[in-house]
Amino acid sequence: MNIALLKKIFSAGLAILFSLYCMVGLGTSIEEEPKTYKNVILFIGDGMGENTIKATKQRHNIETLNMETMPVHASGDTCSFGLDQTDSAAGGTALACGIRVWINSVGILPFVPFQFTDTLVPMSLSELAVNNGKSAGVVTTDSTSGATPASFSAHALSRTQEKNISGDQLESDLQLIWGCASESITRENCAENGFSYITTRDEMNSVESGERSFAQFNFSEMKNCKHEGNTPSIEEMTVKAIDLLDDNEEGFFLMVEGACIDKFSHSNDFAGATLNLVEFDKAIGAALEYAEEDGETLIVVTADHETGGITYNAEADEYYYTRGDHSVQDVPVFVSADDAGWKDGKVYENRQTAVQIARVMGYGEDMFPAIKGYVYNK
Repeated sequence: MNIALLKKIFSAGLAILFSLYCMVGLGTSIEEEPKTYKNVILFIGDGMGENTIKATKQRHNIETLNMETMPVHASGDTCSFGLDQTDSAAGGTALACGIRVWINSVGILPFVPFQFTDTLVPMSLSELAVNNGKSAGVVTTDSTSGATPASFSAHALSRTQEKNISGDQLESDLQLIWGCASESITRENCAENGFSYITTRDEMNSVESGERSFAQFNFSEMKNCKHEGNTPSIEEMTVKAIDLLDDNEEGFFLMVEGACIDKFSHSNDFAGATLNLVEFDKAIGAALEYAEEDGETLIVVTADHETGGITYNAEADEYYYTRGDHSVQDVPVFVSADDAGWKDGKVYENRQTAVQIARVMGYGEDMFPAIKGYVYNK
């Protein structure tokens, strides 16, 4: 049989499967019609569970975190496709694309068994925003090709395909992609694709309105929250990113990831994990100040999964790790307004976060999740 015909048949079948899969997922939709917001900022605390938050408050003598001042406190489950447990790739894809996928896969359909030359992939919130005239950006304390930022800016069979992920990001229409250094990103290929290449706080602060930028900051300084030099904090990145994206009259979508809560929790390091959560919360505080003044911005805070199985010992009044990997605990979902569809105390599927954000931005379920053509092997 003709190869081209086989591809057409496969793509048609894939589209039908995808539609059925999405229909099943949308059965758990938040039914209340939400208020539409011009801008949405999604904060993802990688590895942040409820007890991570409580342990942070105890360790740093904090009564209330910025995220806890938000009026809606719900919860999200963290399943991947077919499993109760997830990783940052599958968890990030659920939050970005509104579907559950295999562990390790980034922004692809869960039933694509082979690497076809031309196939279909789900659309991320970033792509949805850009396709409808908004600006979009990705900010992370991980490398820019890390699993979570990749979920919002690329499509790959595996999170380990750094070259493919970075290639997708360079060819994307995002206004900014900021994080730590990734192997395939260079000053030259950024320039070739219309991005300014930045590596320091000073260069970040010099980025002007309308200028697209790709940041490659120092990971060690970012991870250890050392900002005395020229590496910006996650709060500084967030403030500057909002300032740049806010220039679009149509609005913007921004994803901000606090990645190192997870990285320290894998090694059961409370000092590092909680310090990163405090830094992450400062960024949320800055965004909430902007949202209050702006009046057209929704803030959503959640996590892709919990790391470490943190448990509380009431007798000792202390929190402790029970494992070195991801648990299946539900994670917090904080929302800055009670008219966006989420309800206090409810538990939602992780993929519903993406679908609801799409609705909040004014795009109905007939538009998202969505599929588009995509070429894998470039």
